[in-house]
Amino acid sequence: MNTIECIHERMSIRSFTPQNVEDEKLEIITDAALQAPTAMNSRDMVLTVVRGERLKKINKAMEEAVGDEMRSHFANDKGEFDFYRGGNVLIVVSFGPASVLPEQNTGCVMENMYLAATELGLGACWINQFYSFRSDKIQALLELEKGYRPFAAICVGYIDRKPPKKARDGKIVYLD
Repeated sequence: MNTIECIHERMSIRSFTPQNVEDEKLEIITDAALQAPTAMNSRDMVLTVVRGERLKKINKAMEEAVGDEMRSHFANDKGEFDFYRGGNVLIVVSFGPASVLPEQNTGCVMENMYLAATELGLGACWINQFYSFRSDKIQALLELEKGYRPFAAICVGYIDRKPPKKARDGKIVYLD
C-alpha cells in the first residue's frame, strides 16, 4: 500500500479482537511517531506504551475522571466502561515543558501512528480524553516526570469489525 492509499484506508476502529499486538509492530508504530514533525523541532515528548493490568487500572481511573455524563459514551457491548475501545495496547502521547505548541505536535505524532498501524494491518482509534480529563491518579499510573502532560492516546489492536467508511468532505479553495 502506498502513502495515499494508506491515508484513504485509515479509519477509527472501535472493535478489536483479543489478539495481542506484537512488540515488533509496536516498535514500528512508535518509531513512526518519533519521525513526526514538531514545532521548532521541540522533541520534549514521551510515548508511554500501556498494556495488561496497567491498562485496566488506567481505564478505571479514566472512568472516575470523566464523570457520569460521559460514562455511557464509553460503554462497550456488555455495558462496561471501556475508553480504549477494547484495544489491548494504548500509546499515550505526552509533552513536557520544553515543547513548543504541544497540541499541534500531538496531531502530527498521532497521524503518523495512525498511518503506521493501518499499513501494518492493525486498527486504531484516537483517544482524546487525556487532554480533557486529567487526574493525579492517571498521571501516577503513566509514571510521567513532573511537568509532562498527556495530550492524546491511540488504542491499537487487530480489527474485529470495520465500520462503513464515512464520506470525507470539506471546502477546498484555490487562490492565485
